[in-house]
Amino acid sequence: MTPADTPSDDLYRALIGEPNQAFYLSYFRRADSRGYAPISWHWPVFCIGLFWLLYRKQYRFAAIVFGLPYLAAMLAALIDTALPGSGRPLLVLAVGAFGFLWLPLNTNGIYYRWARNEIERVRTELPGQRDAQLRSLESRGGVNGQLPYVVLISFMVFSILAGSFSQLGQ
Repeated sequence: MTPADTPSDDLYRALIGEPNQAFYLSYFRRADSRGYAPISWHWPVFCIGLFWLLYRKQYRFAAIVFGLPYLAAMLAALIDTALPGSGRPLLVLAVGAFGFLWLPLNTNGIYYRWARNEIERVRTELPGQRDAQLRSLESRGGVNGQLPYVVLISFMVFSILAGSFSQLGQ
């Protein structure tokens, strides 16, 4: 990576938004100087993984994180048919390792690579138009403070409804 390819702090700031800007700017600078995103622990993701991804507008990766446990459950069911009693422990181990170890260790790098891709996209679409680039990054980045709550409330409502419907069937 050449210094000319390295995004300036104002592009990063526009994309990151205000919350925790100093932390992410420091991490992004460190990643730029190394040429890769270093592994680092991320406590919010350890505690509320999917909701942090939604908060930081990492929608594509949030969909993957949401879907992987279901995929793992199907795989565990297949394993359980071949080796009875082994699917459930493997499922717990795999989902736990992914959600409580791999994801918190790699989220900053995922966010950094997403930021680099967004900045490169904007540079390509709006060459030489610095103000337009900043506006575009501000609209794409930042945080979505409402979506995690909407998803949480939706989960709660669907859980209540599922419980009500299961009671009707008995």
